[in-house]
Amino acid sequence: MTDIRTRGFKTKAELDEHLGDIEEAAETEEALSPPVDYAVEKQETVELARLQEDLTLLRRHIALLREQANTAISARPQWADADAHEQLGNYPWLKLAGVIAITFLAARRLRLLPASGMATIPLALSRFNRM
Repeated sequence: MTDIRTRGFKTKAELDEHLGDIEEAAETEEALSPPVDYAVEKQETVELARLQEDLTLLRRHIALLREQANTAISARPQWADADAHEQLGNYPWLKLAGVIAITFLAARRLRLLPASGMATIPLALSRFNRM
């Protein structure tokens, strides 16, 4: 019967020599590796836990800021509409269109005046500012 543990080695002496080499390499690696400092390792674990907690808090804060930004963006048109209603009454856009139409007609009327009349208009308007 074949001994599967010694496969690849012709004699038991070769196997023992190979195992001895492996043990020496393991001992050399243990000698080169620094000793484990459990206090430092525990401190690093505590620091990692604190950093993870800080990261979680920052993610929550960012989520809250995004929610507030979305709320502010969606409330902006509603605020503008409410502000227009407050300043101009029930039909703010109709009143605004009326003011624009009156301004257009007044500007058109002023164009029809002669050039000498255009010079007296600012003087006439300045009288209203004094009152």
